[in-house]
Amino acid sequence: MDSAGKIRIFKPATWPGTRFDWVFAILATILVVAGYSDAWIDRNVAPEPWLHAPSQAAWLLVTCFLAGTALVRWLSQRRLDAIVPSGYELSAAGCIVFAAGILISIWWSEAFGTEIVGVPAIFRPPNLIQITGGVLIVTGPLRAAIGRGELVAGPTALMSATLVFAAITFFTQFNHPYINDWAANPRALPQFIAEELGALGLLMQAAIVIGAILLLLRQVRLPIGSITFMLTFTALLLCAQLGHYQYVPVAAVVGVLGDLLLLWAQPRSDRLLQLRMFAAGTGALLPAVYLAAVQLQKGNIVWHTDVVYGTILISGLAGWLMSYLTFPEREVAKAAAVLWPPPEQDSNPAAPDITVDRLEHALKVFNNLRDLAESPLVHLRCLPSHTASSLRQVMEDAISSLRSSPSQVDAQAGEILQLYYVRRIGGHYAVERRVGLSRAAYFNRRSYGVRRLVDRLKELEEQAPPA
Repeated sequence: MDSAGKIRIFKPATWPGTRFDWVFAILATILVVAGYSDAWIDRNVAPEPWLHAPSQAAWLLVTCFLAGTALVRWLSQRRLDAIVPSGYELSAAGCIVFAAGILISIWWSEAFGTEIVGVPAIFRPPNLIQITGGVLIVTGPLRAAIGRGELVAGPTALMSATLVFAAITFFTQFNHPYINDWAANPRALPQFIAEELGALGLLMQAAIVIGAILLLLRQVRLPIGSITFMLTFTALLLCAQLGHYQYVPVAAVVGVLGDLLLLWAQPRSDRLLQLRMFAAGTGALLPAVYLAAVQLQKGNIVWHTDVVYGTILISGLAGWLMSYLTFPEREVAKAAAVLWPPPEQDSNPAAPDITVDRLEHALKVFNNLRDLAESPLVHLRCLPSHTASSLRQVMEDAISSLRSSPSQVDAQAGEILQLYYVRRIGGHYAVERRVGLSRAAYFNRRSYGVRRLVDRLKELEEQAPPA
Protein backbone atom coordinates (compact mmCIF):
# COMPACT_ATOMS: atom_id res chain seq x y z
CA MET A 1 0.00 0.00 0.00
CA ASP A 2 1.20 3.54 -0.66
CA SER A 3 1.15 6.54 1.67
CA ALA A 4 -2.41 7.37 0.65
CA GLY A 5 -3.66 3.97 1.71
CA LYS A 6 -4.23 2.76 -1.83
CA ILE A 7 -3.18 -0.69 -2.94
CA ARG A 8 -0.31 -0.45 -5.41
CA ILE A 9 -0.53 -2.88 -8.32
CA PHE A 10 2.80 -3.92 -9.70
CA LYS A 11 2.82 -4.20 -13.47
CA PRO A 12 5.54 -5.81 -15.56
CA ALA A 13 6.68 -2.40 -16.76
CA THR A 14 7.73 -1.51 -13.20
CA TRP A 15 9.89 -4.60 -12.82
CA PRO A 16 13.63 -4.54 -13.37
CA GLY A 17 14.76 -5.40 -16.88
CA THR A 18 14.46 -3.64 -20.20
CA ARG A 19 12.03 -4.54 -22.95
CA PHE A 20 14.93 -6.17 -24.76
CA ASP A 21 15.63 -8.31 -21.66
CA TRP A 22 12.05 -9.51 -21.56
CA VAL A 23 11.89 -10.47 -25.24
CA PHE A 24 15.26 -12.17 -25.10
CA ALA A 25 14.34 -14.07 -21.91
CA ILE A 26 11.17 -15.38 -23.58
CA LEU A 27 13.08 -16.47 -26.69
CA ALA A 28 15.75 -18.09 -24.51
CA THR A 29 13.02 -20.00 -22.67
CA ILE A 30 11.73 -21.28 -26.00
CA LEU A 31 15.28 -22.37 -26.87
CA VAL A 32 15.74 -24.41 -23.68
CA VAL A 33 12.27 -25.96 -23.88
CA ALA A 34 12.97 -26.85 -27.53
CA GLY A 35 16.23 -28.52 -26.49
CA TYR A 36 14.42 -30.70 -23.98
CA SER A 37 11.77 -31.46 -26.61
CA ASP A 38 14.60 -32.74 -28.84
CA ALA A 39 15.63 -35.04 -26.02
CA TRP A 40 12.02 -36.22 -25.62
CA ILE A 41 11.81 -36.99 -29.35
CA ASP A 42 15.11 -38.83 -29.09
CA ARG A 43 13.78 -41.02 -26.28
CA ASN A 44 10.24 -41.61 -27.45
CA VAL A 45 10.29 -41.40 -31.26
CA ALA A 46 12.43 -43.22 -33.80
CA PRO A 47 15.25 -40.97 -35.07
CA GLU A 48 14.09 -38.76 -37.92
CA PRO A 49 15.85 -36.17 -40.11
CA TRP A 50 13.83 -33.43 -38.41
CA LEU A 51 14.96 -34.55 -34.94
CA HIS A 52 16.73 -31.25 -34.09
CA ALA A 53 14.32 -28.95 -35.91
CA PRO A 54 12.75 -27.47 -32.70
CA SER A 55 16.03 -26.40 -31.10
CA GLN A 56 17.54 -25.16 -34.35
CA ALA A 57 14.42 -23.14 -35.13
CA ALA A 58 14.54 -21.63 -31.63
CA TRP A 59 18.22 -20.81 -32.11
CA LEU A 60 17.37 -19.09 -35.39
CA LEU A 61 14.74 -16.95 -33.62
CA VAL A 62 17.22 -15.84 -30.95
CA THR A 63 19.94 -15.17 -33.50
CA CYS A 64 17.68 -13.15 -35.79
CA PHE A 65 16.44 -11.08 -32.85
CA LEU A 66 19.97 -10.39 -31.65
CA ALA A 67 21.22 -9.64 -35.17
CA GLY A 68 18.25 -7.35 -35.88
CA THR A 69 18.87 -5.44 -32.65
CA ALA A 70 22.57 -5.13 -33.53
CA LEU A 71 21.68 -3.71 -36.96
CA VAL A 72 19.31 -1.13 -35.47
CA ARG A 73 21.90 -0.07 -32.88
CA TRP A 74 24.57 0.22 -35.56
CA LEU A 75 22.38 2.39 -37.78
CA SER A 76 21.56 4.68 -34.85
CA GLN A 77 24.98 4.89 -33.17
CA ARG A 78 27.56 3.79 -35.78
CA ARG A 79 29.78 2.27 -33.06
CA LEU A 80 30.99 -1.31 -33.15
CA ASP A 81 31.26 -1.48 -29.36
CA ALA A 82 27.57 -0.58 -29.00
CA ILE A 83 25.90 -2.95 -31.46
CA VAL A 84 25.47 -5.71 -28.85
CA PRO A 85 23.54 -4.66 -25.72
CA SER A 86 25.64 -4.65 -22.57
CA GLY A 87 25.78 -8.09 -20.97
CA TYR A 88 24.85 -9.96 -24.14
CA GLU A 89 28.33 -10.43 -25.56
CA LEU A 90 28.42 -14.09 -24.41
CA SER A 91 24.96 -14.61 -25.88
CA ALA A 92 26.18 -13.41 -29.27
CA ALA A 93 29.19 -15.72 -28.99
CA GLY A 94 26.82 -18.54 -28.03
CA CYS A 95 24.82 -18.04 -31.23
CA ILE A 96 28.03 -18.46 -33.22
CA VAL A 97 29.05 -21.55 -31.23
CA PHE A 98 25.61 -23.08 -31.78
CA ALA A 99 25.88 -22.43 -35.52
CA ALA A 100 29.30 -24.11 -35.55
CA GLY A 101 27.75 -27.15 -33.88
CA ILE A 102 25.08 -27.34 -36.58
CA LEU A 103 27.66 -27.19 -39.35
CA ILE A 104 29.94 -29.74 -37.68
CA SER A 105 26.94 -32.04 -37.23
CA ILE A 106 26.48 -32.25 -41.00
CA TRP A 107 30.10 -33.35 -41.50
CA TRP A 108 29.99 -35.66 -38.47
CA SER A 109 26.94 -37.50 -39.82
CA GLU A 110 28.69 -38.01 -43.14
CA ALA A 111 31.85 -39.28 -41.46
CA PHE A 112 30.45 -41.39 -38.63
CA GLY A 113 26.87 -42.12 -39.58
CA THR A 114 23.52 -40.73 -38.54
CA GLU A 115 22.70 -40.09 -34.94
CA ILE A 116 21.57 -42.91 -32.64
CA VAL A 117 19.47 -42.62 -29.52
CA GLY A 118 20.45 -42.83 -25.86
CA VAL A 119 23.69 -41.73 -24.22
CA PRO A 120 25.57 -41.47 -27.56
CA ALA A 121 23.10 -38.79 -28.64
CA ILE A 122 24.03 -36.62 -25.63
CA PHE A 123 27.78 -37.21 -25.95
CA ARG A 124 27.87 -36.71 -29.71
CA PRO A 125 30.43 -33.85 -30.09
CA PRO A 126 28.31 -31.65 -32.41
CA ASN A 127 25.43 -31.92 -29.94
CA LEU A 128 27.71 -30.99 -27.03
CA ILE A 129 28.87 -27.94 -28.96
CA GLN A 130 25.27 -26.88 -29.52
CA ILE A 131 24.42 -27.39 -25.85
CA THR A 132 27.44 -25.26 -24.89
CA GLY A 133 26.25 -22.56 -27.25
CA GLY A 134 22.81 -22.74 -25.68
CA VAL A 135 24.25 -22.24 -22.17
CA LEU A 136 26.12 -19.15 -23.36
CA ILE A 137 23.04 -17.77 -25.12
CA VAL A 138 20.73 -17.88 -22.09
CA THR A 139 23.16 -16.02 -19.80
CA GLY A 140 22.32 -12.66 -21.42
CA PRO A 141 19.56 -11.24 -19.17
CA LEU A 142 21.38 -12.36 -16.01
CA ARG A 143 24.69 -10.78 -17.05
CA ALA A 144 22.88 -7.60 -18.13
CA ALA A 145 21.17 -7.34 -14.72
CA ILE A 146 24.48 -7.86 -12.89
CA GLY A 147 26.13 -5.31 -15.15
CA ARG A 148 23.44 -2.74 -14.28
CA GLY A 149 24.19 -3.32 -10.62
CA GLU A 150 20.85 -4.88 -9.65
CA LEU A 151 21.13 -5.89 -6.02
CA VAL A 152 18.13 -8.24 -6.09
CA ALA A 153 17.48 -10.48 -9.09
CA GLY A 154 14.49 -9.27 -11.08
CA PRO A 155 12.20 -11.52 -13.13
CA THR A 156 14.35 -11.50 -16.28
CA ALA A 157 17.53 -12.19 -14.29
CA LEU A 158 15.80 -15.04 -12.44
CA MET A 159 14.47 -16.48 -15.70
CA SER A 160 17.97 -16.36 -17.16
CA ALA A 161 19.50 -18.00 -14.09
CA THR A 162 16.88 -20.75 -14.23
CA LEU A 163 17.57 -21.34 -17.92
CA VAL A 164 21.32 -21.54 -17.28
CA PHE A 165 20.66 -24.12 -14.56
CA ALA A 166 18.30 -26.09 -16.82
CA ALA A 167 20.79 -25.99 -19.71
CA ILE A 168 23.64 -27.23 -17.50
CA THR A 169 21.39 -29.96 -16.12
CA PHE A 170 20.73 -31.01 -19.72
CA PHE A 171 24.33 -32.31 -19.82
CA THR A 172 23.65 -34.72 -16.93
CA GLN A 173 20.21 -35.99 -17.87
CA PHE A 174 21.68 -39.36 -18.90
CA ASN A 175 21.89 -40.22 -15.19
CA HIS A 176 19.46 -37.82 -13.56
CA PRO A 177 17.32 -39.36 -10.78
CA TYR A 178 14.14 -37.80 -12.19
CA ILE A 179 14.66 -39.66 -15.47
CA ASN A 180 16.52 -42.83 -14.47
CA ASP A 181 14.99 -43.55 -11.07
CA TRP A 182 17.33 -46.37 -10.05
CA ALA A 183 16.09 -46.33 -6.45
CA ALA A 184 12.51 -47.08 -7.53
CA ASN A 185 13.12 -49.20 -10.63
CA PRO A 186 16.42 -51.09 -10.61
CA ARG A 187 15.19 -53.00 -13.67
CA ALA A 188 17.25 -56.06 -14.51
CA LEU A 189 20.56 -54.61 -13.29
CA PRO A 190 22.53 -56.14 -10.43
CA GLN A 191 21.77 -54.30 -7.20
CA PHE A 192 25.26 -52.85 -6.79
CA ILE A 193 25.11 -51.25 -10.27
CA ALA A 194 21.68 -49.71 -9.55
CA GLU A 195 23.08 -48.36 -6.26
CA GLU A 196 26.17 -46.94 -7.94
CA LEU A 197 24.22 -45.23 -10.71
CA GLY A 198 21.52 -43.96 -8.37
CA ALA A 199 23.91 -42.58 -5.76
CA LEU A 200 26.05 -40.97 -8.46
CA GLY A 201 23.01 -39.30 -10.02
CA LEU A 202 21.87 -37.86 -6.68
CA LEU A 203 25.40 -36.68 -5.85
CA MET A 204 25.77 -34.99 -9.26
CA GLN A 205 22.41 -33.28 -8.81
CA ALA A 206 23.39 -31.96 -5.37
CA ALA A 207 26.71 -30.59 -6.64
CA ILE A 208 25.11 -28.88 -9.65
CA VAL A 209 22.20 -27.38 -7.70
CA ILE A 210 24.29 -26.05 -4.82
CA GLY A 211 27.06 -24.85 -7.13
CA ALA A 212 24.59 -22.95 -9.32
CA ILE A 213 22.85 -21.30 -6.35
CA LEU A 214 26.08 -20.28 -4.62
CA LEU A 215 27.56 -18.83 -7.80
CA LEU A 216 24.39 -16.77 -8.18
CA LEU A 217 24.67 -15.57 -4.61
CA ARG A 218 28.13 -14.23 -5.34
CA GLN A 219 26.61 -11.77 -7.79
CA VAL A 220 23.04 -11.00 -6.81
CA ARG A 221 20.53 -11.49 -4.02
CA LEU A 222 17.81 -14.05 -4.72
CA PRO A 223 14.25 -13.10 -3.76
CA ILE A 224 12.23 -15.59 -1.75
CA GLY A 225 10.84 -18.35 -3.95
CA SER A 226 13.75 -18.28 -6.43
CA ILE A 227 15.09 -21.73 -5.53
CA THR A 228 11.59 -23.20 -5.73
CA PHE A 229 11.08 -21.71 -9.18
CA MET A 230 14.46 -22.88 -10.49
CA LEU A 231 14.10 -26.46 -9.27
CA THR A 232 10.43 -26.88 -10.20
CA PHE A 233 10.80 -25.49 -13.72
CA THR A 234 13.79 -27.72 -14.44
CA ALA A 235 12.05 -30.73 -12.89
CA LEU A 236 9.09 -30.27 -15.25
CA LEU A 237 11.42 -30.45 -18.25
CA LEU A 238 13.22 -33.50 -16.85
CA CYS A 239 10.16 -35.44 -15.70
CA ALA A 240 8.46 -34.96 -19.07
CA GLN A 241 11.16 -37.09 -20.71
CA LEU A 242 9.74 -40.42 -19.49
CA GLY A 243 6.56 -39.25 -17.76
CA HIS A 244 7.94 -39.38 -14.19
CA TYR A 245 5.85 -36.44 -13.05
CA GLN A 246 5.71 -37.77 -9.49
CA TYR A 247 9.11 -36.14 -8.95
CA VAL A 248 7.94 -32.60 -9.75
CA PRO A 249 6.48 -32.22 -6.21
CA VAL A 250 9.79 -33.55 -4.87
CA ALA A 251 11.67 -30.70 -6.55
CA ALA A 252 9.07 -28.19 -5.34
CA VAL A 253 9.36 -29.39 -1.73
CA VAL A 254 13.16 -29.18 -1.84
CA GLY A 255 12.87 -25.71 -3.36
CA VAL A 256 10.54 -24.46 -0.63
CA LEU A 257 12.77 -25.88 2.10
CA GLY A 258 15.84 -24.43 0.39
CA ASP A 259 14.21 -20.98 0.23
CA LEU A 260 13.37 -21.22 3.93
CA LEU A 261 16.94 -22.24 4.74
CA LEU A 262 18.30 -19.30 2.76
CA LEU A 263 15.87 -16.97 4.54
CA TRP A 264 17.12 -18.33 7.85
CA ALA A 265 20.78 -18.12 6.86
CA GLN A 266 20.56 -14.42 5.90
CA PRO A 267 24.11 -14.71 4.55
CA ARG A 268 26.55 -11.91 5.22
CA SER A 269 30.30 -11.79 5.50
CA ASP A 270 29.95 -12.38 9.25
CA ARG A 271 27.52 -15.29 8.76
CA LEU A 272 29.55 -17.63 6.58
CA LEU A 273 28.80 -20.56 8.90
CA GLN A 274 25.08 -20.09 8.25
CA LEU A 275 25.75 -19.94 4.50
CA ARG A 276 27.68 -23.22 4.65
CA MET A 277 24.88 -24.80 6.69
CA PHE A 278 22.41 -23.69 4.02
CA ALA A 279 24.56 -25.31 1.32
CA ALA A 280 24.95 -28.54 3.29
CA GLY A 281 21.28 -28.67 4.29
CA THR A 282 19.97 -28.09 0.77
CA GLY A 283 22.47 -30.61 -0.61
CA ALA A 284 21.23 -33.24 1.84
CA LEU A 285 17.56 -32.41 1.23
CA LEU A 286 17.82 -33.21 -2.49
CA PRO A 287 18.39 -36.98 -2.01
CA ALA A 288 16.51 -37.17 1.29
CA VAL A 289 13.19 -35.89 -0.09
CA TYR A 290 13.66 -37.89 -3.29
CA LEU A 291 14.30 -41.20 -1.46
CA ALA A 292 11.46 -40.49 0.98
CA ALA A 293 9.10 -40.01 -1.99
CA VAL A 294 10.29 -43.30 -3.52
CA GLN A 295 9.66 -45.04 -0.21
CA LEU A 296 6.12 -43.64 0.01
CA GLN A 297 5.28 -44.48 -3.61
CA LYS A 298 6.88 -47.92 -3.87
CA GLY A 299 6.68 -49.03 -0.27
CA ASN A 300 10.26 -50.18 -0.34
CA ILE A 301 13.70 -49.08 -1.56
CA VAL A 302 15.86 -51.92 -2.79
CA TRP A 303 19.10 -50.20 -1.81
CA HIS A 304 21.03 -51.14 1.30
CA THR A 305 20.40 -48.91 4.31
CA ASP A 306 24.04 -47.79 4.28
CA VAL A 307 23.71 -46.58 0.69
CA VAL A 308 20.48 -44.70 1.41
CA TYR A 309 21.79 -42.75 4.41
CA GLY A 310 25.31 -42.50 3.00
CA THR A 311 23.99 -40.85 -0.17
CA ILE A 312 22.17 -38.24 1.91
CA LEU A 313 25.29 -37.58 3.99
CA ILE A 314 27.71 -37.34 1.06
CA SER A 315 25.34 -35.00 -0.82
CA GLY A 316 25.24 -32.73 2.23
CA LEU A 317 29.03 -32.83 2.45
CA ALA A 318 29.25 -31.99 -1.25
CA GLY A 319 27.09 -28.92 -0.64
CA TRP A 320 29.29 -27.92 2.31
CA LEU A 321 32.46 -28.25 0.20
CA MET A 322 30.89 -26.30 -2.67
CA SER A 323 30.48 -23.38 -0.27
CA TYR A 324 34.26 -23.37 0.27
CA LEU A 325 34.80 -23.43 -3.48
CA THR A 326 32.56 -20.40 -4.08
CA PHE A 327 33.16 -18.52 -0.79
CA PRO A 328 36.64 -19.56 0.35
CA GLU A 329 37.18 -16.62 2.68
CA ARG A 330 35.45 -13.67 4.30
CA GLU A 331 36.95 -11.08 1.95
CA VAL A 332 35.41 -12.84 -1.03
CA ALA A 333 32.12 -13.02 0.85
CA LYS A 334 32.22 -9.29 1.61
CA ALA A 335 32.47 -8.58 -2.11
CA ALA A 336 29.34 -10.61 -2.87
CA ALA A 337 26.14 -8.61 -3.28
CA VAL A 338 23.90 -11.00 -1.35
CA LEU A 339 26.14 -10.90 1.69
CA TRP A 340 25.63 -7.20 2.16
CA PRO A 341 22.78 -6.64 4.61
CA PRO A 342 19.94 -4.39 3.49
CA PRO A 343 20.27 -0.80 4.66
CA GLU A 344 18.97 -0.27 8.15
CA GLN A 345 16.18 2.25 8.65
CA ASP A 346 16.56 2.92 12.36
CA SER A 347 18.28 6.32 12.20
CA ASN A 348 16.62 9.67 11.67
CA PRO A 349 15.73 10.01 7.94
CA ALA A 350 16.68 13.68 8.11
CA ALA A 351 20.18 12.76 9.33
CA PRO A 352 20.91 9.13 8.36
CA ASP A 353 23.93 7.39 9.79
CA ILE A 354 26.75 6.95 7.29
CA THR A 355 27.90 3.38 7.84
CA VAL A 356 30.17 1.04 5.90
CA ASP A 357 27.28 -1.31 5.20
CA ARG A 358 25.12 1.47 3.79
CA LEU A 359 27.91 2.84 1.65
CA GLU A 360 28.78 -0.63 0.29
CA HIS A 361 25.14 -1.08 -0.63
CA ALA A 362 25.13 2.27 -2.42
CA LEU A 363 28.34 1.39 -4.26
CA LYS A 364 26.88 -1.91 -5.41
CA VAL A 365 23.85 -0.20 -6.97
CA PHE A 366 25.85 2.86 -8.02
CA ASN A 367 24.70 2.66 -11.66
CA ASN A 368 21.13 1.67 -10.87
CA LEU A 369 19.19 4.79 -9.88
CA ARG A 370 16.09 2.78 -8.99
CA ASP A 371 17.88 0.78 -6.29
CA LEU A 372 20.13 3.68 -5.26
CA ALA A 373 17.04 5.80 -4.53
CA GLU A 374 16.10 3.31 -1.78
CA SER A 375 19.30 4.02 0.16
CA PRO A 376 18.86 6.11 3.33
CA LEU A 377 21.91 8.09 2.19
CA VAL A 378 19.77 10.06 -0.28
CA HIS A 379 18.60 12.06 2.76
CA LEU A 380 22.07 13.43 3.54
CA ARG A 381 22.12 17.18 4.10
CA CYS A 382 25.24 17.60 1.95
CA LEU A 383 23.36 16.59 -1.20
CA PRO A 384 22.11 19.34 -3.54
CA SER A 385 18.81 17.45 -3.73
CA HIS A 386 17.53 14.30 -2.11
CA THR A 387 17.71 12.17 -5.24
CA ALA A 388 19.68 9.15 -6.35
CA SER A 389 21.47 11.14 -9.07
CA SER A 390 22.69 13.70 -6.51
CA LEU A 391 23.94 10.96 -4.19
CA ARG A 392 25.76 9.30 -7.08
CA GLN A 393 27.44 12.58 -8.09
CA VAL A 394 28.61 13.32 -4.54
CA MET A 395 29.99 9.80 -4.18
CA GLU A 396 31.75 10.03 -7.55
CA ASP A 397 33.31 13.37 -6.55
CA ALA A 398 34.48 11.85 -3.26
CA ILE A 399 36.06 8.92 -5.11
CA SER A 400 37.81 11.33 -7.51
CA SER A 401 39.15 13.26 -4.54
CA LEU A 402 40.47 10.04 -3.05
CA ARG A 403 42.17 9.10 -6.35
CA SER A 404 43.98 12.46 -6.51
CA SER A 405 45.33 12.15 -2.96
CA PRO A 406 49.12 12.44 -2.56
CA SER A 407 48.95 9.34 -0.36
CA GLN A 408 49.71 6.24 -2.43
CA VAL A 409 47.39 4.09 -0.34
CA ASP A 410 44.50 6.54 -0.75
CA ALA A 411 45.16 6.91 -4.48
CA GLN A 412 45.19 3.11 -4.98
CA ALA A 413 41.98 2.72 -2.99
CA GLY A 414 40.30 5.47 -5.00
CA GLU A 415 41.43 3.90 -8.26
CA ILE A 416 39.95 0.55 -7.25
CA LEU A 417 36.60 2.13 -6.35
CA GLN A 418 36.61 4.09 -9.62
CA LEU A 419 37.37 1.06 -11.81
CA TYR A 420 35.10 -1.44 -10.06
CA TYR A 421 32.05 0.60 -9.08
CA VAL A 422 31.99 3.71 -11.30
CA ARG A 423 33.42 2.47 -14.60
CA ARG A 424 32.60 -1.22 -13.97
CA ILE A 425 35.41 -2.53 -16.18
CA GLY A 426 34.83 -6.10 -15.00
CA GLY A 427 35.05 -8.31 -11.95
CA HIS A 428 37.51 -8.09 -9.08
CA TYR A 429 40.09 -10.07 -11.03
CA ALA A 430 40.09 -7.54 -13.89
CA VAL A 431 40.52 -4.60 -11.51
CA GLU A 432 43.15 -6.49 -9.52
CA ARG A 433 45.20 -6.98 -12.69
CA ARG A 434 44.73 -3.34 -13.73
CA VAL A 435 46.05 -1.91 -10.45
CA GLY A 436 48.82 -4.52 -10.19
CA LEU A 437 48.17 -5.66 -6.62
CA SER A 438 48.09 -9.10 -5.07
CA ARG A 439 44.66 -10.51 -4.21
CA ALA A 440 45.07 -9.91 -0.48
CA ALA A 441 46.39 -6.37 -1.01
CA TYR A 442 43.60 -5.62 -3.49
CA PHE A 443 40.78 -6.53 -1.09
CA ASN A 444 42.59 -4.72 1.71
CA ARG A 445 42.77 -1.53 -0.38
CA ARG A 446 39.15 -1.90 -1.42
CA SER A 447 37.95 -2.16 2.19
CA TYR A 448 40.20 0.74 3.16
CA GLY A 449 38.78 2.83 0.31
CA VAL A 450 35.21 2.23 1.47
CA ARG A 451 36.13 3.35 5.00
CA ARG A 452 37.87 6.47 3.65
CA LEU A 453 34.79 7.21 1.56
CA VAL A 454 32.67 6.98 4.71
CA ASP A 455 35.00 9.47 6.41
CA ARG A 456 34.74 11.85 3.44
CA LEU A 457 30.93 11.77 3.42
CA LYS A 458 30.91 12.40 7.17
CA GLU A 459 33.14 15.44 6.63
CA LEU A 460 30.78 16.78 3.98
CA GLU A 461 27.82 16.14 6.25
CA GLU A 462 29.43 18.05 9.10
CA GLN A 463 30.11 21.01 6.80
CA ALA A 464 26.55 21.09 5.47
CA PRO A 465 24.10 23.55 7.00
CA PRO A 466 21.58 22.08 9.46
CA ALA A 467 18.30 20.88 8.01
